[in-house]
Amino acid sequence: MLLCTITHSYILMYIFFIPLHFGYQFQGIVDCEYDDTTDNMIYFVKNIFNQKLTVYDSRAQKYVGFGEFGIRNADHYNSQAWKMAIRKAEVETICRYSKSFYTDNLISTSSYVPVPPIVKVRLTKPSSYGELSMLECSVLGFYPQEVRVNTLANGDWSYPLHSYLEFRPQRGESVSCMVEHPSLDEPLEVVWGERPGEEGVLWSGVRAGGRGGNVGERGTERGKNILLIAVFS
Repeated sequence: MLLCTITHSYILMYIFFIPLHFGYQFQGIVDCEYDDTTDNMIYFVKNIFNQKLTVYDSRAQKYVGFGEFGIRNADHYNSQAWKMAIRKAEVETICRYSKSFYTDNLISTSSYVPVPPIVKVRLTKPSSYGELSMLECSVLGFYPQEVRVNTLANGDWSYPLHSYLEFRPQRGESVSCMVEHPSLDEPLEVVWGERPGEEGVLWSGVRAGGRGGNVGERGTERGKNILLIAVFS
């Protein structure tokens, strides 16, 4: 059994801009990035004047300049101890506070309806018994994003997510895709048929939008079984 664990990333962003004459525009962007916890909160303050000028990065705790004018401004900002102290404090006063407010007031108290996943299992190319083939498990249209997928040979998978298992079909062999999701009372298992070329399909729930990022690929030493996992926007 292979377990796919997805690490989510989140962005809180505040933008203001000042339109100027002759098509010029100044923008200030405050950007907080974090994962499922706030331990690795990253804070950016970006100044843009038709192009990027300066960026404050909380990891380096200083400004970085771009171009001659941007470098001069970054050096000036970095020399101001009071400004650096404010930027450092804003990781707490802006980022962590905003994240806490967003979670407590907009997510925890919001009433959303969980959407169960649509699961589809199919061969991506026809084959005969004993020939190398590729089995695809797709998990689509679910909400919320948390999901666990496993491939169980004799199958596992989630926002949409597609899994590929390279294998050699054998007579009587059963391969299935099993999905665990908050909208389901129990794991949902979709079994691919016993005959090569047969497509096992189960539709559950309503198609919904999703988002995600690449998870990567992992292998197993069980013969030539290879599990490729990707999560697509």
